[in-house]
Amino acid sequence: MQVTNAATNPEPAADRAAATSDWFARGLLLLFLASFIALYFELAVIRYLSTEIRIFAYLKNLVLIACFFGIGLGMILERPPRALKRFFPLIAVALFLLIAYASVLKLTHLPIPRSDYFVFSAQPVAVGRWRILGVIILSSLYLTAVAGIMFIVVGFFAVLGGLVGERLKQFPSLQGYGVNLAGSLAGIVAFTVLSFLGSPPVLWVLLGFLAVAPFFLRERWALVAFALVICAMAVSQPHTTWSPYYRITMEALAPPPGWNRPAAYSVEVNHDFHQVMLDLSPDFAARFPDVARSSGVVYELPYRLVPSPGRVLVVGAGTGNDVAAAIRHGATHVDAVEIDPCILALGRKYHPEHPYDSRRVSVFVDDARAFFKKTTQKYDLIVFGYLDSQTLLTGFSSIRLDNYVYTLESFREARSLLKENGTLVLAFATVGSFVEDRIFATLARAFGESPIAYLPTNVAVVFVEGRAAQPKVMREYPEISKELQLHQGSTVLATDHWPFLYLKSRTIPFAIWIVLVPFFYFAAVILNSEVPLRHLATSEGLHLFFLGAGFMLLETKGVTELSLLFGSTWIVNAVVIAAFLLMGLFANTLVMLRPFSRRLAYSALFVLLAFGMFLPYSLLGGLPTPAKVLASAVLVGLPVFFSGLVFSRSFRDVVHPAQGLGINLFGAVVGGVLENLVMVGGTTILGVLAIIIYGLSVAALVLFDREDEVICHTP
Repeated sequence: MQVTNAATNPEPAADRAAATSDWFARGLLLLFLASFIALYFELAVIRYLSTEIRIFAYLKNLVLIACFFGIGLGMILERPPRALKRFFPLIAVALFLLIAYASVLKLTHLPIPRSDYFVFSAQPVAVGRWRILGVIILSSLYLTAVAGIMFIVVGFFAVLGGLVGERLKQFPSLQGYGVNLAGSLAGIVAFTVLSFLGSPPVLWVLLGFLAVAPFFLRERWALVAFALVICAMAVSQPHTTWSPYYRITMEALAPPPGWNRPAAYSVEVNHDFHQVMLDLSPDFAARFPDVARSSGVVYELPYRLVPSPGRVLVVGAGTGNDVAAAIRHGATHVDAVEIDPCILALGRKYHPEHPYDSRRVSVFVDDARAFFKKTTQKYDLIVFGYLDSQTLLTGFSSIRLDNYVYTLESFREARSLLKENGTLVLAFATVGSFVEDRIFATLARAFGESPIAYLPTNVAVVFVEGRAAQPKVMREYPEISKELQLHQGSTVLATDHWPFLYLKSRTIPFAIWIVLVPFFYFAAVILNSEVPLRHLATSEGLHLFFLGAGFMLLETKGVTELSLLFGSTWIVNAVVIAAFLLMGLFANTLVMLRPFSRRLAYSALFVLLAFGMFLPYSLLGGLPTPAKVLASAVLVGLPVFFSGLVFSRSFRDVVHPAQGLGINLFGAVVGGVLENLVMVGGTTILGVLAIIIYGLSVAALVLFDREDEVICHTP
């Protein structure tokens, strides 16, 4: 009877097929959306935290580790942890309002243990007999605040990871993984577009909550909580703009009595002082000579040394003070290089002398190192402005945005751009620290002779190399060259392989490992309470784990190497990370279409990694742009592609794909921790670590294959 009905009335079967198709399509859409949310919020939280709570500008890698651990935990469980999902709206409220109101809560400039790390705005440590007590109190406050914020981040992302895991387990491994990669790529694109448009954080969070809302439609109070967060974040922030790099705040300062227009504007980036736009025009200097002399000493000093400059290059041009000084002193032409388009735009609009309107000025929105490689000009004077960026190159690395500007190779490139009798002048806001020793020693090595160092103010030191560095008497500026020469032989130089200008020696800062050790202990306890670690520590799990750690190292290696070739700009970093996901998506698609030999993929991967370790990337800098793009794509992209082939081939046979991807993310967490070793061994250690980690993945794979063989042949 049933057979007869089904045969004579096929509509129920068709309806079931349609319903199955709708369920499948809806599941894929939700998996895409969940994957989008996870990576989108990861980028947003990393940037927002580092802006508002300044500790994370120097330790951004810690936030990445917390994000990856949270997402991995949710995927391992194949669902959001029940308690965390129930309280997810409150966790979201706590996280984003804690960040948004960090300055009100006195969290913006939390003290940081800094005996081995230079931080511009850090609070000093107690000295004398109270030093030990001061260090204990400081370290306890720091650890409590940083670890507490990291575990809030873990809770937030554990829910997002669980949303991905719930959907991922419903589909075949490779199909689900492909959708996961596509959603992650869309998350990167979305946040990159918002950054490019200079949107404020309230829009970042609004878009994220709109994407999260479909997963909480049955929980009205969650939607109310999301709306309250947006309303609280929408409070007006006067005089504040957002660039791809910074939160920028600018305010007009009161002019001297008798001057009827603004003579100066104070500019802050990420709550730290950046510079003051100054009116040092002849009219203002004639009316207020004392004000002009005290305010403009650093900008005027290069032209005391080079009175009649010809062609001038200013890197780190900022809002235009150095450019205005060059014009006032008769420079025939000025090339002004500034990485941040918003800071440049503020200078164009508000600088009292409007230096960027001069026909003698050419403006380049670019990274200093990238410009050094591109320009064909020679200069009479090169001025390094205040280039201290106060932020990191990327959330995937411990390297700061400005680190590559102050390396030996950078100074040599700058020297090659000087005319025969040219001069280089470098100003830096550090006095009495190991940073000025390092800059002095690195300049001396690059030029073959020690620079002259002056102290024009009590917060800045100016280094001079080239023709104007010949011995001369400038009594109005104290000279500290002989004092710095005493430390020259024992100073670790900054190089492209070890670019850590602000790190005292080859070591992992106390501020990092004091957090990582307890974090991993409690993370292991939390994980073991949900899923016993022995259930994850199989040979198959270890194989996926090591693949995750290796991929993280490849990603960090690629970002740092391509930043050297094309500049440490936000667009380079976004394109590199997106390209890595595209490589993974391409590799996954290829494995779906036809089987691929892991042995062949591993062989190509190890050959490329070994080749990349011995090839000096500086050789590519002199190539024409198309050839340089192609060569770098091969050297950086192909290892990622072959790594993706290995992972997708292994992932294809995973019984529980969400758990497999979660274990892979735990590997990425460990890869993020290992990345800190670059501060000891330099960037070349990334290649060594990648080879070792991928070697361990091979060993785990061999062990897994043997176990599988034993099981298959057991009678």
